[in-house]
Amino acid sequence: MSEPGGIRRLWPQLLCALAIGVAAPHVELAWKCRQGFESSEACVWGRSYLPLTRWLEPLIVTPVVFAVLVFLSWAWARWRRGA
Repeated sequence: MSEPGGIRRLWPQLLCALAIGVAAPHVELAWKCRQGFESSEACVWGRSYLPLTRWLEPLIVTPVVFAVLVFLSWAWARWRRGA
């Protein structure tokens, strides 16, 4: 982050990671409860734990996704410079 505006470049990555973290439990539940699997054990447990995972999963998923996005942007910038 030695270049000027380095922190400002992290905002899109942070917002993307936050969106993925918030959407993750809902996407997982939609996958587990797709048509034909509405009465499966995974769907039933997923629905019962949705209030908990709605708060807990973003706390776990968001930092991991943010770290991956920062690493990928750093690797992409380094590759473009030819180093």
